[in-house]
Amino acid sequence: MILRYFLTLCALIGFASASAQSALNLPVKVLNGDSYYYYQVKKNAQIADISKVLGITAETITKYNPSAKDGVVKNQLLFFPVADFSASSAVTFKDTPSRKVMHLVKKGQTLYGISKTYNVSIDDLVAANPSSVDGIKEGQLIEIPMRNKIANSVSTPSAKSAETPIYHTIQKGESMYSVAKTYNTTIEKLLEVNPGIYPNHFVEGDVVKIYPNTSANITIQKDIKQMVSYKAKKGDTFESIAAANGITVKQLHEANPNLKKIKNGSLVYLPKAGTSTETVNSATASVKELEQTYKPKINDLYSHFYKTISDGEVNLAIILPFQLQNPNPPRQAYLYTDFYKGFLLAVDSIGKNVKKKININVYDTEHNLNKIDSILALPALKNMDIIIAPSEPKQLERCNNFGLKHGVYVINCFSSKNEDYAHNPYIIQLNMPGNYLSGAVNQLIAEKFNDYEVIFLKDAANVETEIIGDVSKYLSEHKIKSHTIDFSSNVDNQTISSYMDPGSNYLFIPTSSNKKFFAQCTNVLKLVKDQRYDCNVSFLGHPEFLAMRDVNDMLKALDSYVYSRFFVANAKRAEQIHQKFKKEYQENMIVTTPSLGIMGFDIATYIISTLTNQNATAAHKAYFDGVQMDIELERSSNWGGYINKCVELVHFSQNGIKETIIK
Repeated sequence: MILRYFLTLCALIGFASASAQSALNLPVKVLNGDSYYYYQVKKNAQIADISKVLGITAETITKYNPSAKDGVVKNQLLFFPVADFSASSAVTFKDTPSRKVMHLVKKGQTLYGISKTYNVSIDDLVAANPSSVDGIKEGQLIEIPMRNKIANSVSTPSAKSAETPIYHTIQKGESMYSVAKTYNTTIEKLLEVNPGIYPNHFVEGDVVKIYPNTSANITIQKDIKQMVSYKAKKGDTFESIAAANGITVKQLHEANPNLKKIKNGSLVYLPKAGTSTETVNSATASVKELEQTYKPKINDLYSHFYKTISDGEVNLAIILPFQLQNPNPPRQAYLYTDFYKGFLLAVDSIGKNVKKKININVYDTEHNLNKIDSILALPALKNMDIIIAPSEPKQLERCNNFGLKHGVYVINCFSSKNEDYAHNPYIIQLNMPGNYLSGAVNQLIAEKFNDYEVIFLKDAANVETEIIGDVSKYLSEHKIKSHTIDFSSNVDNQTISSYMDPGSNYLFIPTSSNKKFFAQCTNVLKLVKDQRYDCNVSFLGHPEFLAMRDVNDMLKALDSYVYSRFFVANAKRAEQIHQKFKKEYQENMIVTTPSLGIMGFDIATYIISTLTNQNATAAHKAYFDGVQMDIELERSSNWGGYINKCVELVHFSQNGIKETIIK
C-alpha cells in the first residue's frame, strides 16, 4: 500500500549570498519595465577592449548583446540586465524544534509498521502520541517524533545534514522543483531517494524523504533578456520593424526612448528573450530554471537511477545455498533445488512464447558468508537486473545491500521477517511481512465480521501465531468485544457455550497453529456449533492448517476462513506442473506447503510475463494470478521497496472451498 501522510511544517528559511556575477559600475536605465546597465561604445573599440574595461568576458557581452558578435560601432549601446549581475540568494533550509511530521493512519496500519517506515521506535511513537497506547485508527493523525534535527548548514552540507533525512508532505501546487528549492537539495537527489515520485506521480498528500542542504553544481537552461541592435533601412517604420521581430510597437518605443523617428541608418534596439546554458550551484537556481532544465529530461534522469528491465533481455541471478559441496545436504538445500527446477520449467514453458532473452546465472552460496561475498564481488553481478536471494538472514542482508549499492532489484520470496523493504527501494518483498499480513486479517475482521464477537481459543502451550498480538490489539483499539478461553484447564462445549448469548455472532480464533491443538479445539467447537444453532459461528484459521491432512471436512463444518500467503486454488493447474516436473526431472517435487517447485514456477512466470513487461517507474505492478501465489506489488512508501499486497483467503463451507484475494 502506498503510504500517504500529512506534514505540519514549521520551518525557518535562511538566506546565504552566493554571487553569480558582480554588479557593474555602469549607469542604469529602465526599458520595458526592466533595469539594464548600459555602456556606450567608444570610437574604434573592439569587444576585447570592452571586456577589459567592464571586467567581464567577451562571451558575457555577446550573450546579452548577440549582434555584437558581428562587431560594434561608435556610440552603440550594450545592455546588461541588472538582475543577472546582482547577488543570487541561495536558500538554506534550517530545521527547528517546532517542526512536526504528522502521519495519517491508513487502513490496516499498525504502530509497528509506521515505526519501520520512519525508522523510529514504538516507544517514541507512543511518547509523542499518548492516546495511541489505546490503539490507532484509520484516519487518525499521529505525530512522528523527529529527534535528530539536521544541522543548519550552508549549501555545502555537513556530514550530519547529508546523513539525516526529513519528511515533507506534498502540498497543493507544489512540484518537485519547488520542493527541491525549499529544502536546498537537487532534483537528482529527490529522484534517487524517492523512486515513488517518478515524474507523473508527484501527488498532493504523498510524503517524500529529503536530505536537506545537499545542493550541488548543475548545468541549467536560463532565460535571459537580450538586446539586439539593428541598422534601419530605407522605408522601415516602428510598425514594420516590430512586426518583423515579433514584438509590439510599444515594446520597440520603450526600448528606444530617444528615437522619435526611424531614418535610414538609425540604430534600433530590439528586446529579445533568449536562453543560456550555465553551470551554477543548485541553491541559486530559481524554481522556473530548475523546471525548464529538468522537465525535458526527467524520464531519462529517472532511468539513470532506476533502470528498466522491460526491454528484450533480462539478466537474472539465482543465489541460493544448494550446498552441492555437501555429500549430505540438509532438506532445505533440496527444497532450494526444487525451487530452481520449477523456475527452469516455467522459463522453458513460457520463455519461448515471449520476445525476451532470459539470461539465468546460478550461484551456490554453500550456506557460507564468505562464499556469498565472493559471488557478489563478481563483475557480472553488477549487470544483473534481478537477484533471487536466499532466506538466511545474513545472506539475504548481503544481497539486499548489494542491490541498493548497485541498483539491482532483489526478490525476497522466502523470508517474511526481513524488513529492509522499508528503506531499500530495490527490494521486491514477495513474501508478505507479518505486520502486513496482520493488517489484512484485521481488514477481513472489519469488513466481514464487523458485527461478530471474537473469542480467542488459547493453546495451553502458550504459543502464538505471528498475527495474534496485532489482531488482539486491533480489537482493543476498535472497541470490538473479545474474550479468551484458556485451554490449559478443562474446556468442553458447555464452557464455550457459556460465553455465547442467544442470537449473537461469534468468530473463534485459535492462538496456535499446532496440529494437536487444532484437533482439540475444533472437536469441542464442532459440538458447540451443532448445539448452538441460535448463534452464527465461524472459525478463523492459520496458514498451517492448509498443510494438515484430513482437516477439510472439519474446516467446512465450522464455516472456516483461512488466511495464507500461498494457496493452490486450481488443483488441475498444479497437477499439470507436477506432471511436467516429473517428466522433465524423473522425480516428484518434494511435498511441502507451500510447494517450493510450484513457487519457482510461479515466480519465473511472474518475472517473464508481468514484472518485466511494465515501466520501472510504476508505483503499482499489475496483478498476477499464480498457481500457488498471487502477486500485486505496491511500494511501501515513496522511498521504500515493493511489497506483495495479496493475501489468499480460503473459505471452507458446506458448499465447497472458495478462494478470494485480500489486497
